[in-house]
Amino acid sequence: MLRFHPAERTIMLATAALAVACFVLAYLKDVGIEPWTFTATGIFAVVAIALGQFYRIVRDGERIALTAIAIGLFAPWTFVGWTYNILLLPRYAAPIDPILVQADALFGYSWPAICAWIAQYPQISELLRQVYNLTLVQLLFTFMFLGFALDRPRLHAAAMAMVLASLMTIFCWGMFPSNGASAYWTLDPAIDRIVRPVVDSSYGAELNRQLVEGVRSVSDVKATGLIGFPSFHTVMALMTLVAAWPYRIARLVLIVVNAALFPAILIHGGHNLMDVFGGVAVTLISWFLAVRIYGAQDAHEKARTGAALASSPVQAA
Repeated sequence: MLRFHPAERTIMLATAALAVACFVLAYLKDVGIEPWTFTATGIFAVVAIALGQFYRIVRDGERIALTAIAIGLFAPWTFVGWTYNILLLPRYAAPIDPILVQADALFGYSWPAICAWIAQYPQISELLRQVYNLTLVQLLFTFMFLGFALDRPRLHAAAMAMVLASLMTIFCWGMFPSNGASAYWTLDPAIDRIVRPVVDSSYGAELNRQLVEGVRSVSDVKATGLIGFPSFHTVMALMTLVAAWPYRIARLVLIVVNAALFPAILIHGGHNLMDVFGGVAVTLISWFLAVRIYGAQDAHEKARTGAALASSPVQAA
């Protein structure tokens, strides 16, 4: 019989529920979801979870089991969340980016200005580009670190916090759509050639079009993300730091990495400063909730296990 911890079952249930919502939305909106878009993710998830079950049941290797199952569950959740986000297109409310840009100005920040500044240092800009592209890898590394450290409380709290953060971010974007600073500003061509933002003005223009026109198929979306506010890259980065905080070496490494990631999110993520502030708020709220959910689930599991042992004739003898 397969063995799953409460947090793992919670993530599976959330993924299944959101997948059902995706198929309902796709049917109602007549948006195509091609099988090949999720086949690779599905195969990876099945293999990873099966490996985790093997080490949990047969080999008694909980370190590998925790790690493999966490990554195996996170992959389909990420895909389903991305698909659901796309299926919310089009959004009929006007983007809130003009408001966010005005709020940024109160702090003396503008995306074109920071891009113009970093254009003076192309090598630093390229380094920030690489850091930005490795944000998801950083999160997966943290999951692996906590799994092999056999720290189930922090691993499962982080995994559930990412689920909650995803839902909070999508809900916020659904109510108040935003595409980020790159969708509001157009960079000077000379600066654009030097900096080469990952999320540049042409990328932002395509997001603006999709926000109004929607899509006919999930595969039509070439963008890696639709959401400007709150910044989900900020959520992923801070979640790694919060989850690994008790481990001194990991904490110091992640502080250094995130110190570089913060300007990378602004420059190469094409974000408003308010997007980052929003990501910080989502991270803290989702972690607070996830820790308490994990605590309640763990207490319930221990109580149930204790009751089962007490009622066992072998244990009673």
